[in-house]
Amino acid sequence: MKIKFIDSSTIIASLTRKLSLSMLMVATLASPSWGQAKNAEIVGNPTVNDDRITVRIKVRNAEERPVMALQDTDFKLLVDGKEVTFKNNDWKSPEESTPPPAWIIVLLDFSGSMEKPDSKGTKKIEGAIQAIRQLKNVLKERGENTQIAIVPFGEPGANCPGNPINQETLDKFFPANDFKLTNNLDYLAGLTPCASTNLYEPLKKAVNFLANPKDPRFNVPEGSSEPQPRLSIILLSDGYHNFPNEEEDFQNLTSLLKRNNNIIVHTLGYGLTPEQLGQKYNLGKPATRADIGSGEGKVPEAEFVDKARLAEIAKLTGGIAEFSGDAEAIAENLQLFLNALLGEYEITYTQPNAERGSKHDVQVVVTSKGGKPVESLPKGYTITVFGRPLPLPVRLGMLVSTLVLLSLGGIVPFYYWGEHLKKHALRD
Repeated sequence: MKIKFIDSSTIIASLTRKLSLSMLMVATLASPSWGQAKNAEIVGNPTVNDDRITVRIKVRNAEERPVMALQDTDFKLLVDGKEVTFKNNDWKSPEESTPPPAWIIVLLDFSGSMEKPDSKGTKKIEGAIQAIRQLKNVLKERGENTQIAIVPFGEPGANCPGNPINQETLDKFFPANDFKLTNNLDYLAGLTPCASTNLYEPLKKAVNFLANPKDPRFNVPEGSSEPQPRLSIILLSDGYHNFPNEEEDFQNLTSLLKRNNNIIVHTLGYGLTPEQLGQKYNLGKPATRADIGSGEGKVPEAEFVDKARLAEIAKLTGGIAEFSGDAEAIAENLQLFLNALLGEYEITYTQPNAERGSKHDVQVVVTSKGGKPVESLPKGYTITVFGRPLPLPVRLGMLVSTLVLLSLGGIVPFYYWGEHLKKHALRD
């Protein structure tokens, strides 16, 4: 009997992978990403490689959260209205599929109130930065094509330089595994927030930056085989837009977001909810902007977080709005945002009776456990004209036609030419 020795590092690596997968499954089952499918969407255009077609699918529940724990048996493909089967190994979960290129800007509130403790006693700025570190670690495993920029924002004041938003500060993108990103977070952790909150202007500048049509990083030209990158902004704030003409500023922001609907904005409020503030200060109702002030029956300015506006911003872009009171919940919500950005299923199938230049439509039907079937809108695609072999019957037909043409254009004229020469020889 032969005894096979296995290197200990191999065993450790295998156990680590299994443990990581188990933890991921537990986290998925416990997160808001678990639920019945209520919406299915084919993201971007199907990718055509000869007669092999690949589609990427986002699935959301009733709360517009990503549904991450579906199986291949929960999906059905309809091509030109008829079901097309696919192999088990041609289906990939969001954790298995190669994520598309993505660019994420994290707008981090650097107002003075971020120095205050959260509901569990941790300074908000420390909790926020720690949560971003966890997001970075997850991206190392899942987001190999993802670039992330951490951008602090805040208006200057007395003895406070503030944190301006401009082309230079917005364009500090790094891959998750780049040590420069870690260094940037270390640098921010050593600063003391002191600014006031201008919530809308930084967001407007970030949207305009990503919407630049001349920047090939964010806008793939029409007709390119490269997938369109996913563009996202995460707005993390513990305050509100404390500037005059708030309503007018918000309407201008709304118009900008609607014009650039390919940019998804997720919002994350950090602090006490309006309901909690109402209880804390005996308002008898949830706190609103009208309740901000000093004295009895008023909510201190540093504690009010505009949950309603943050939710409106996210809804306008198809993003997710979350609200957290402590650092642990902040980290969980950032993971949810990441799932919403990169959480796409992938299915590859063979086009039946593929013909060059033929046009087709594909739809996806998703049926989650205990739920009703959800059908996506159809997406069209065209089979490649060049670069793929023609079907065998077509190739045989072309061969026969070629031989016939050669016969008519070569053998027959040659025969008559020979006969013509014979006649001339007899005359001579």
